[in-house]
Amino acid sequence: MRKAIGLALIVILGIAITFSACQKKQDDQIMVGYAVMRMVDEYWANQIKGMQAANAANGNKFKLEIADSNNDGQTCLENSLSLLSRGAKVLMVGAPDPRIGAAIMEKANALKVPVISTDVYIEGTYFLTHDETKAGELVGEFAGQYFLDNFKGQQAKVAILTHAAVAAVVDMRIDGFKSAFSKKVPDTVYLPVQDAEGLREKGANLMADIITANPDVNIVFSINDDIALGAASSIEARGLSNKIASFGQGGIGEAAFQALLDSTSPYKGTTAFLPFGHGESAVTQFILPLLEGKTPAKTVNSPLELATSANAQRLLDDMRNQ
Repeated sequence: MRKAIGLALIVILGIAITFSACQKKQDDQIMVGYAVMRMVDEYWANQIKGMQAANAANGNKFKLEIADSNNDGQTCLENSLSLLSRGAKVLMVGAPDPRIGAAIMEKANALKVPVISTDVYIEGTYFLTHDETKAGELVGEFAGQYFLDNFKGQQAKVAILTHAAVAAVVDMRIDGFKSAFSKKVPDTVYLPVQDAEGLREKGANLMADIITANPDVNIVFSINDDIALGAASSIEARGLSNKIASFGQGGIGEAAFQALLDSTSPYKGTTAFLPFGHGESAVTQFILPLLEGKTPAKTVNSPLELATSANAQRLLDDMRNQ
């Protein structure tokens, strides 16, 4: 009996020691902080999945701590400072407003912590991004050809819906779109750019107003999929799916790809930013080299792909399998 109790105690003690060692290993693991712009957005959620997958594939070299800023600049600042205070060895920031960058960098520099900004540049950081002008050009060229093929004999009248808070990014997308579209359709009329604040509901409401004020509008370009899908919903609600085509930027989730696969939808094309691969690049191109004491490139552009009805199913399947 005593022997059995002794063996049981040894087993329990062994488990306790093992658990304690594992816990200590987790507690001692290097922490990388990420103040993400908005977790409810599929783009950022899928980016994080890519980061986690790349970390796992490389032996889980760090613990990723996520703080959701919910598209608010002050919250992003507080999240970033908190992550630095808690001991992040590398900080990544998706800033809703780049003006908060100076305060983040002041603390990061004092702690000698490298900072990666993603998609919206913060002065003094490493920058994970896409070629934003090219993103606009890809869908602009496609939209121009779509107009020529489907709206023969009409004047091209283009509405543009933006997100003013990240103007430095979206202005490049708009410039790229207009440049490529105008090469295809030189006599295009562009309506004044309107701020949809990056939101689907706002995109729907603005598009309704645009249709009322400009019944001959036939193309709408939005700087993200949420706005583009909102605009498409207003077009559909008015029975104008064959008269107005909606184009976006992002290609980040189910809704956009499903809309492209729906032949009755006015949503016709977007630039796929491939967020899972974007997250992988954050780890392989920046985080791991920085943790190893290496100096990575200051800027890394992730791949882009035009998404239309022709390849939306493949892109959707790829996303689901990630």
